[in-house]
Amino acid sequence: MQIIELTASHSLNYKNFFLQGLRDHPDCFRTSPSDERWAYFPTEGTAESFTLAAVTEQEELMGVVSFERDTSRNMRHKALLYRMYVSNHFAGKGIGKTLIQNTLNRARQIPGLEQVYLTVIASNIKAKKLYSSFGFEPFSHEKNAIKTAAGIYYHEEQMVLFL
Repeated sequence: MQIIELTASHSLNYKNFFLQGLRDHPDCFRTSPSDERWAYFPTEGTAESFTLAAVTEQEELMGVVSFERDTSRNMRHKALLYRMYVSNHFAGKGIGKTLIQNTLNRARQIPGLEQVYLTVIASNIKAKKLYSSFGFEPFSHEKNAIKTAAGIYYHEEQMVLFL
């Protein structure tokens, strides 16, 4: 496994990979495949806005995560970890842990950055356990945060890590 940075010009088929995650796990994401079809690449490819990927030797995507520092002058001490996904084929092999560790290592190098936030579906116990293992703590619970086209509600939790 190798960790690389993806950019819009070197995305290794990111869009299709992430779409598959949305299809395989609709109960784990706040966006739907129809939302994603027209979405741009999520990050800018800078020190403060990047997407990391775990890839095989053949550059097959195994997992991805995005990170973005808040651009508002009064909020620059915060950043968001988002769009975390590991393919079913590679689940349980420590890929998510490696992606988060690499992301947080980079985040700690950003001057003035103090907090990293994320949002997770409240019923996604596996993800919450992973985030908690890095020190993320829940600070908010939103009931019925998501309502699917089928009328199914999902609650969300926000978590924060103080660097």
